[in-house]
Amino acid sequence: MLIAVRAEVESVEHWRDKFKTHGELFKSQGVSVAHMGSSEENKVIAVFETDDVEEFKRIFNDPSTAEAMAEDKITGGVEMFILDEAFTP
Repeated sequence: MLIAVRAEVESVEHWRDKFKTHGELFKSQGVSVAHMGSSEENKVIAVFETDDVEEFKRIFNDPSTAEAMAEDKITGGVEMFILDEAFTP
C-alpha cells in the first residue's frame, strides 16, 4: 500500500538530509521504500510503500514521529493520504 505525506518545511535541503536519518522509524512502520519530492515553495512530499497501513498510522500519530518531524524542521501543513486506488489510462 502507498501512503503520501505532504508538509511545509523551513528548508528542503535540511528536510532531505534529516529525513534520511529516520530509517529505523520508517522500518517500524512497515516501510520498504520512501519516495521524496519537493516544490519551490518549501513544500515536500514523501510517498511510502508499507505492508502495514494500520501500524504506519499508529506510529505516525506517536510522539516519536512528532520529534522526528521537529528535527526535519517541518513547519506545518502536514497531511496524510492513503493511496488506495489506481487508474491505468
